[in-house]
Amino acid sequence: MDGVKEYPARVTLFEDGAYRWSYDMDMWRNRYLLTFLVKVLAAICAPLCALILYWLGPKYMNLRTYLIMALCVAGLYAMMLGIYAVCALAMRGVYHLCYEMDAETVVLVQSPATRERNDTLSAIASLARVAPGGGRLARRVGGTLAMAEVVGTTYFANITRVRPHPEWDVINLREWFGMNQIYIGAEDYAFVRDYIYDHVRESAK
Repeated sequence: MDGVKEYPARVTLFEDGAYRWSYDMDMWRNRYLLTFLVKVLAAICAPLCALILYWLGPKYMNLRTYLIMALCVAGLYAMMLGIYAVCALAMRGVYHLCYEMDAETVVLVQSPATRERNDTLSAIASLARVAPGGGRLARRVGGTLAMAEVVGTTYFANITRVRPHPEWDVINLREWFGMNQIYIGAEDYAFVRDYIYDHVRESAK
């Protein structure tokens, strides 16, 4: 079975009891992933800047220091946006995702389109690591955009929080040491959301 037939655009129940579907996320119009990356970078930069100021001490807490730190943070954001833009161009603006879901798990499956961009992501990550502080950022951006490069499984039993974002066609599944984003078309969004609610612990809803 080829990728289009095996993973139809609509959520479909197969004979093995698993639901399968695919989703083409417009990387230019759907801003959830980009917003998520902005928040991740902020979560990295805020404590790092606070730690640097603590090490420097009150003597260096002046406008010049704040300006230098602001320029460094702006540079990291520019790098992140550049990586995102190059990845979007490499994928022609479409992030193709395939999913499988049963009573115990939801799985993000590698798609053929993902394999085609592996070399591009690796090259971008290598370039980003050259910049001071770019290594962690490259891993974060590359890891988030490249989640479909390997099969990623989320067990319903391990989910600690379900956060629906219907305006972006996404459901964010949080675990103790990670998270996963599930994208679903508007026609099947309510079905998948309710199915997940029915299979996670009450405290995660």
